[in-house]
Amino acid sequence: MTAISNASIASTVASNLLGEIKLDAEKAKLRESTNTLVAKLHKDKVTVGRLGKNPCAIALAFHSTLVAGGVTKGTASNYLTTFKNAVATGKPITDWNTQRTNGKGGKGKGKGKAAFADLFLKAFNHDGGKSFEVLSQEIEIRYLNDEGTVYDLFVSFLEKEGFEITK
Repeated sequence: MTAISNASIASTVASNLLGEIKLDAEKAKLRESTNTLVAKLHKDKVTVGRLGKNPCAIALAFHSTLVAGGVTKGTASNYLTTFKNAVATGKPITDWNTQRTNGKGGKGKGKGKAAFADLFLKAFNHDGGKSFEVLSQEIEIRYLNDEGTVYDLFVSFLEKEGFEITK
C-alpha cells in the first residue's frame, strides 16, 4: 500500500470515530430524557404492570413499541423489567442490560462452575464472533502500545463494563 492509501484509511478511521463520538453524545441526551420521564412516572406513583392475559397499558405500550422497532420479544421483556424497576424505585437507568451490570450471580463477580472452555465459547460466538473479534483487536492495539499485559487489558475491559474483578 502507498502512504496515500494508508492516510486515506487513517482519515476514514478518524471519521468513524467522530461518528461514534456524536452517537455517544446523542445516547447521553436520550438517557437523560429517559431518566427524566422515569422520574416523572415515579413521582406520579405510576405502577408498571405485566404483559399477559390482562396486560397493563403502560407495559404493553413500552413492549409493543420496542418490538415494532425491531427488538426481539425476549429482549423487549428484559428491557420492560428494567423500565418497571426504575419506575418503581425512581432510580435512574444506567444500563438497560441488567446482566451486564448485575451478572447472573447478582453481584457481577463472574463466579461459576461451568468449564472455562464452555464460557469462552459463548463469548467467542457472541454476535457471530464479531464482538470478540473487535475486543481482541482493541486489546491487541493496547498491548502493542505497551498499555499492560493481555490479562491486565481484559481486566481493564471488564472493570470498565462495571464488573468487580477478584485478582
